[in-house]
Amino acid sequence: MSSQYKENNFSTESFPALQAAAENKIARPNINHLIKRILVERRRERIVTMAIVAVCLSAILLFVFFQN
Repeated sequence: MSSQYKENNFSTESFPALQAAAENKIARPNINHLIKRILVERRRERIVTMAIVAVCLSAILLFVFFQN
């Protein structure tokens, strides 16, 4: 039998899953910050929608008023 050194195949450094997990250690965003951004964007969309509706209603009312 040979007395050569065998490579340690059971080392934690040899597992690709553990290496991938170590590489994927990215700082996760703050969930409260993300929720706040979502709420701000929804509020902005609501304001824009209300402004568009107001402009359309004004145009319709002006058209009806000047038709008579």
